[in-house]
Amino acid sequence: MKLIMPIVTVLMLLAMAGCSKTTEVKPEETLTKFPLPDWKADATGKYSSSMTAVVSLPLNLYTSLSDGDKLAAFVNDECRGTGIIVKVDGSNLFFVLIQGLPDEQSKVKFKYYSTKTSYMYETPGVLNFLVDYVYGTAEKPKTLDLSPVK
Repeated sequence: MKLIMPIVTVLMLLAMAGCSKTTEVKPEETLTKFPLPDWKADATGKYSSSMTAVVSLPLNLYTSLSDGDKLAAFVNDECRGTGIIVKVDGSNLFFVLIQGLPDEQSKVKFKYYSTKTSYMYETPGVLNFLVDYVYGTAEKPKTLDLSPVK
């Protein structure tokens, strides 16, 4: 009996410690500020084919969209097309003409720059370049899965 009481006490203390909530205070994520990008697609004519993308921003970024914001399509680190903001039925969409080669099998990713915050966001390679392909439409734009560039 003398041995049981200390064991019960220890077990009770362990049980109470396991039930208590500890709230970790996480520091706010610090994002890198970037200068306004000067994205330009090739104008020499080396790309003979194109595809079109009609995309929208995710809700968390859409609410702070401003006229000076930039969106571009990239293959590797080369800008293949820049977006133009177009208002369609009250929504702001980006229309992008993406350049490429007829036999190209490269992944296309998007980058977005917010002029309000100076933050840059990007997608992973979301689609393969396909000649004359249409990725999203004005009626059904594709929402980009953008992550901050740190």
